[in-house]
Amino acid sequence: MASVITGKQLQYPARLNYLHLQSLKRRRLTADLILTYRIIFGLVDVCMSDYFQLVSSYGIRSITRGNPFKLSVNYCRINKRKNFFSERVVKVWNSLPPSIVDFASLARFRNSINKINLRISTNYSCF
Repeated sequence: MASVITGKQLQYPARLNYLHLQSLKRRRLTADLILTYRIIFGLVDVCMSDYFQLVSSYGIRSITRGNPFKLSVNYCRINKRKNFFSERVVKVWNSLPPSIVDFASLARFRNSINKINLRISTNYSCF
């Protein structure tokens, strides 16, 4: 039977470490990246142009540094839009290192995402 912690309550990061869990922000970010992969590569029945625009499809730069599937940031003067799925995932998606992230298949992408340190994109240092 598992040991029960008595006394003081553990803070959220300590509980995550104790239970070997990822934070909620990390899990949401991972799910967002996987959904982005599915949208870009046509694995879900939605139109990619409704959510994202690839940088190379603009014709300005056909070669990008790093990730070959960089997304452009949509301009919007309304501050509420920054929390939408299509806006909050672009910065993290564009910062994915091509040496670690494998875009060959969804399963390989999931495995490579779990190996990446996404600590910069989340508030808590424990995963």
